[in-house]
Parts: sequence; C-alpha cells; structure tokens
Amino acid sequence: MNLGIIGRPGCGKSTLFHALGGPPRPKVPQTPTDEKIVASIEVPDPRLEWLRDLEQPKKYTPARIEFIDLPGLPPKDVRGKAELLASMRDCDAFVMVARAFENDNYPYEGETAANPVADVKSLRDEFLLEDYAVLSKRVEKLRDGLKKPSKNREKEEHERHFLEKILADVEEHGMSVRDAVDKHWHPSVDASLLRSYAFLSQKPIVLVINIAEGRAGDAAVTEASKLNPTSLIINAEIEEEIASLEAADRTAFLKDFGISEPASARLIRASYAALGLRAFFTSGPDEVRAWTIKGGDDAVAAAGRIHSDLARGFIRAEVTAFDALKSAGTWREAKAKNLMRLEGKEYRVEDGDILNIRFAV
Repeated sequence: MNLGIIGRPGCGKSTLFHALGGPPRPKVPQTPTDEKIVASIEVPDPRLEWLRDLEQPKKYTPARIEFIDLPGLPPKDVRGKAELLASMRDCDAFVMVARAFENDNYPYEGETAANPVADVKSLRDEFLLEDYAVLSKRVEKLRDGLKKPSKNREKEEHERHFLEKILADVEEHGMSVRDAVDKHWHPSVDASLLRSYAFLSQKPIVLVINIAEGRAGDAAVTEASKLNPTSLIINAEIEEEIASLEAADRTAFLKDFGISEPASARLIRASYAALGLRAFFTSGPDEVRAWTIKGGDDAVAAAGRIHSDLARGFIRAEVTAFDALKSAGTWREAKAKNLMRLEGKEYRVEDGDILNIRFAV
C-alpha cells in the first residue's frame, strides 16, 4: 500500500515526508515536473515488539508502508500539471497537507493569511474536475459504441448506466466519485473495472493541517479539520526536528512540546484506518513478523499474504488473539487455558490475530 503526500507548493508536505523518515528534498521551489520520492517506512507496533521479546527470534520483520512525496500541485495550469495529476492515480490513498502558517515565498493570491479550508476545498475541486473529464469521456465512448453491434453489449450497457448516474451526481451536485459510488453501488457492478479508472476523488484521504507553533486552536484549523473524516493537526517543522534527534533525546523533546507521540506513529495509524487495513502476526523462534491485510479478509487471503502455497493448500488456521496471549504471558499458559482455536476458510481475520496456517500441497 502506498500513500501520496499531496498539497499546494509551500504547504510543508516535504518537511512532513522527511519527519516520517523519507529523504529531504532540496530547499528550492518545486515544479510539477520534479521527481517524486518514495520512502518505505517501518510500521511501529508495540504488539510485535512484545512478541519479539517473548520469542527472541532469529529474524524480526515489522510491516512497512510506502509514502510518496509528490511535487506540489500548483493552483494554475502550468507545464507538467496534467501529468502530475495523472501520476497521482497510481496512489492507493492520499495524505493531503493543508497549510496553516504564513510563508512569504508562497503568498496566497488575494489572501492576507494562510487558509487551510480553501486549500482543502480547492484540491478536492481539482480532483473532481479531473474525474469529471474521465467520466465524461468514458460515457461518451460507451454511448457511441452502443450504436454499433457488440459482443459485450450487455456489459457495456450496464457500465454506461452506472457511470451515467455517477456522472450526474458529480456534475449536478459536486459529489465526490467516492460518495456517488457508495450511493449507487450494487453487487452487480464490476469492482475491478471501477478500480481501473483510479478516480482521484474516490481515494481515501488522511488530512494533515500543518500549523505554526501555537496555532493548533485557530478557528481556521478547527474548521479545516472537520472537512475530512480522518484529520490530524501537526507542526511538520517541529516533527522534522524530532525525527532528526537521537532516540534517547526524543522523549524529552516530545514532552517539552506537549506531544504524546511522534507524528509518524499517528500518521501511520491514521493511514491504516483510512485504507481499512489490519495487521496479523506470525510468531516463532525463527521469525516474528507483521502482515497487512484489508479489513474483512478471510483466513485464506491472510494465508496467501504469507505464501501462495499456504492459500492453495489451506486446511485450517490456528488463531490466538494477541491480547489473550499477552494476558496469559507465555505460549504454554495460553495452551493450558485453551486460548488457541482452529478456524476454517471463512474466518474473518481480526486485527492482532496471531496465525499458524495448517496446509497441504
């Protein structure tokens, strides 16, 4: 899974990216044609650390998540902007950064102060216009195609009918593709076909309001944070400084600024929530490892994340809830208390499950 960090030039998204552990960009004005930078970030999980201490394994493998520092999206049409918007379709989700601090190098046109509410709304509008263009083009093509004989007429007619309803809500009500799809969704819709469009306004968003020191309570910050279901208020500059410290010095620095935990941990947790991700674990003397699946995935899907052979030859999954094991203290006590159970193919894996897959191929 990957999340593109997006925002207007000067919003501090690259500073946030560096605070997450990604390499810093040169401090020069960005353009849409700048290279995107990718960082694979280790997902912190105290549960996995506890299992490591219990097992003392030969190998320890946390889950990882990718963040992509994309060039700033300018408000006006400039060279490379269309290509930048198109490249955003490759992201699974977005971290949208809205600026709530003044920056003389990036003044707002017609504004006397930073306006995070306007940032969020204008970025959403850009996505909607881009999706509207894709929808219009596809619907027009389907309408023209249905005037001719076709082997796939029924499928194309169904697709046209569904996309026309989405297009109408986008055009007439300014509804995001995500909301319009939820409104008109039916099991007969080809989900894989819908995913192929990679609509920008259908992707999950984690909103980050990037503030200056002492501005967390500003009315504009509070209003902006209500514009998205998953929102964080972060001072990226301070978080970048914290990330640059030695681990031993971070705790005191966090305490001085009244920060409970680094932004990286909060943002990764929010990203998991926005994407509907869950973690399960495999644990033993050879390796303790975290795996990532989508919420609602069954035991076979989880087995397939480990290895395709485990899914193909799946028999049963031995399941132990992490909290139950931790409460017992040891595997021996967990077994004595019958905390392990066998589950079949249709079992929906819960966040924090420890799995041992029984299989035969």
